[in-house]
Amino acid sequence: MKVYIHPVLNEAEKDYFLTHVSNTLELTFNDGSHQFELCKDADIAIGNFNTDWIENMGNLRTILLDSVGIDNFNGYQWKESNLVSVHNLNDFFSTPVAEEVVASLLSVYRQLPSLKQAQQQSEWVKDSVRPTKRLLAEAKVLLVGYGNIGKRIEQLLIPFGCQIATFDQAEMQQGGKQRLIETVAEHDVIISTIPANAATESIFDQALFVAMRPDATFINVGRGQVVDEVALGEKAAADTTFNACLDVTIQEPLNPASILWQLNNVHLTQHTGGGSTNENYKKIDIYISQINRLLSGQALINKIQF
Repeated sequence: MKVYIHPVLNEAEKDYFLTHVSNTLELTFNDGSHQFELCKDADIAIGNFNTDWIENMGNLRTILLDSVGIDNFNGYQWKESNLVSVHNLNDFFSTPVAEEVVASLLSVYRQLPSLKQAQQQSEWVKDSVRPTKRLLAEAKVLLVGYGNIGKRIEQLLIPFGCQIATFDQAEMQQGGKQRLIETVAEHDVIISTIPANAATESIFDQALFVAMRPDATFINVGRGQVVDEVALGEKAAADTTFNACLDVTIQEPLNPASILWQLNNVHLTQHTGGGSTNENYKKIDIYISQINRLLSGQALINKIQF
């Protein structure tokens, strides 16, 4: 059985993979060239490779994604005779992303960016900054999206004493965009973990940002495509008490000409929110577990239904 590994691994990670998987398998690693020739005969393909390759991969039966999201399959047309099953990493990033949200929120509420800037300028700003610090215990938080990540964020925020509300698919179906606008206006913190699809594209638009409170904090750790970045930039530029913490943007890397780079109240964490020490090794463990299931005739976990 042939396995293609699309994520580019270092030599130590490759060795770990090779020494922890069955020696009956033939492994081919992406060398960074992203060439179709490397994967064309694979029975199992690991990673978020070009979906255009799939129809020419005659032996392919299993795809193990390198992510929770399935954005690269948006618009992909599976054949009726499709025999390929796709499996994601499901809950893999919930804890690091949730911790990233808490870190970003505390940073904004406790004025850490302002204090760091003052330190760099050798400026003592105690009297001006101290009265502007806020408490999470007094914050009304709205979780837009209530999947694994949203639930983990809630678990971490509960001990702070926040008032937490959720807005997910059920609420959207009941009240639509107008209800979302009304709900956003009632909260101090709005956290988006929703995926990108036709229904959510640019859902955070001018209407939603206008509805947000002047000193609101908006956090997006889902997908950049759900945000109208022009509208967000206008909100942040017009209201310096507003803060946005973005782990994801529409284009990555973010366009150097984007105004988001220049705004002090927009905080960019550059899609690092899911990161943690030994991240790749933890992923490899999951891939190996899935492969072992396949070899022993067990059903694979985290199957995606298209």
